[in-house]
Amino acid sequence: MRNRFWTAVAVLALGCTLLPAAPALAGYGAIAWDRSTGKYGVSWNEPTAKRADEVALGECGASGCEVVRKIGPKTCAALATTEDGKHAGAASRKDREAARLGAFKACQKDNSGECIIRSTDCNK
Repeated sequence: MRNRFWTAVAVLALGCTLLPAAPALAGYGAIAWDRSTGKYGVSWNEPTAKRADEVALGECGASGCEVVRKIGPKTCAALATTEDGKHAGAASRKDREAARLGAFKACQKDNSGECIIRSTDCNK
């Protein structure tokens, strides 16, 4: 009886070391924007905050792009810009509609142009 117990423990321990590690739930995002060109890029559900920044900056594609919003796990975010992209607002909230409203208000705050929601989503 005792031998079976220790054999089972050994098999379980070996099995745990041979199994690949389960991937962590990704949940980082970022919004990048370039004031001079109006270009923007976003990322969602990346494995790390650094990777989220890299993806958003790469998607933005202009030399003047900067990360304007870092988005954590289980968080929604949105970007709103004017038609020409020269004014923008970004916001993150617990739900998508609140993020959209926050981005819209932030965009309108310092400009007289009409703001348009460009991107909105939620991280896992």
